[in-house]
Amino acid sequence: MRIFRKPTPADREWVEPLLRREGIPLCAYNFTNLFCWQDTYGTEIARDLDRVLVRFRHSALGLAYLWPTGKGNPLPALNFLEEDARSQGQPLRFIGLSLYHRNWLEDCWPHRFDFTEMRDSFDYQYAIDRLADLPGKKLQAKRNHINRLNDNCPDWDFAPFTDADAQACLDMARLWQQEALARSSEEELKKEEEALTLAIRHREALGLEGVVLRCGDEILGFTLGSPLTDTIFDVHFEKARADIQGAFPAVNRSFARYLRDKFPDLRYLDREEDMGIEGLRKAKLSYGPDHLQVNISAVETTVLPTSIL
Repeated sequence: MRIFRKPTPADREWVEPLLRREGIPLCAYNFTNLFCWQDTYGTEIARDLDRVLVRFRHSALGLAYLWPTGKGNPLPALNFLEEDARSQGQPLRFIGLSLYHRNWLEDCWPHRFDFTEMRDSFDYQYAIDRLADLPGKKLQAKRNHINRLNDNCPDWDFAPFTDADAQACLDMARLWQQEALARSSEEELKKEEEALTLAIRHREALGLEGVVLRCGDEILGFTLGSPLTDTIFDVHFEKARADIQGAFPAVNRSFARYLRDKFPDLRYLDREEDMGIEGLRKAKLSYGPDHLQVNISAVETTVLPTSIL
């Protein structure tokens, strides 16, 4: 059971309930992200009774783990993660900790870890009604952009993402990537294309929802996401034509309206992190996030014998 391996779409059946068991409101604990970005982050999973273990091997992160989410006593799972790190000559390192789990570690093992708030990895979360309705003066600019889209493409509309949209959306995303080369490296864009291709290819198995914006037969944008908790929906991918004014806010608003109608219990959309990219941070802040979910890393500084755990 405690053998790490790459995730497959079939793993969603057992992994997703355990990831959502503790309701950690960070996109790192979403199965789609673990699966689609596995090659980028060297993601592997294992099972420890009623907990899921997630391990990463990444050039920037080194060897790192998520909190072992699930139910029951977490100590056996933490014990195993420590042994796994020791076997590779590495300190125990966690990423994606909530404030609660950071305090849990510090209370149990005072001064054992160095904790760092990872601002570039904070999750931006917005009340779904605000994104669906864009009320008030602060969001007037977003409404103005959509009005320009109404003027220039009066017959634009959106519909749920279907298999028939897959190739056309991939083609549109590649055009977007060519425009984005001035802002991002070719390697980063290639990794995102790989993740998006996996998401679209396994859309139904991953339980993804999405919408596609069109003006006539032309695709203006699309988005894909999946539930993070019972009340938070994670937006994984959002693409729109940069040369069409209003396309980005329109796809954002359209997805919020679609989700609100389909899932009445949803309260927030998680638009994930900004990765420290100035333009992306500015764009996410412009919508006035209701919550910036703190993302904390922990690196062991005092190496204790395994028997102490």
